[in-house]
Amino acid sequence: MNKFMLGLVSTFVCVAALHAADKKTDNAAAFEKDVIRLLSTYGAETYSEKQAYGGGIESMYLGFGKAGNPVVGVALRDTKTYKQVMAIVAVTPDEAGFKIAAAEIPDVEKFGGKSKSLTKDALKDITGKIFLNSTNARGLVDAVTGATKYYKAVYVSYALMSSKVIEELTTPPDWPKKPLPPLAPPANP
Repeated sequence: MNKFMLGLVSTFVCVAALHAADKKTDNAAAFEKDVIRLLSTYGAETYSEKQAYGGGIESMYLGFGKAGNPVVGVALRDTKTYKQVMAIVAVTPDEAGFKIAAAEIPDVEKFGGKSKSLTKDALKDITGKIFLNSTNARGLVDAVTGATKYYKAVYVSYALMSSKVIEELTTPPDWPKKPLPPLAPPANP
């Protein structure tokens, strides 16, 4: 009987883990247009990606320029701020190290009142930060002592994502590269 229960529980855990991984990949796919826009904006002509990246990051994208050098890294992370949202960061190499070129939460307009303005303020503060390396990027959180847990969650997510993107930009993995698809034209209202 114990072996049966152990087998049943093991099967349930495996199915739940697979379902969660599929859900995360589907969630990241919903933001593909944002990723393609960011890769294109910062000069990528080809890109590589890793879905279900790990360490709390849904997916990681690296964009490469004409010469094949990395020009931008984009990461997505499901984050609990004032609401459960997808956080997106784009990091570019800079003369001084690495720059957070964009920090976005596509659903921020669905927030209400003060939570919306606080989140926008945090994203504005994060965008443009420059870090020498991935260790420095983790220090982004130190700047928000005394903040609400939701405000701090924004900084924690972007610190984690920026750090991992910088690691991948510094030593790009051998993920298959593919051409960047064209941007879809904006929808007419």
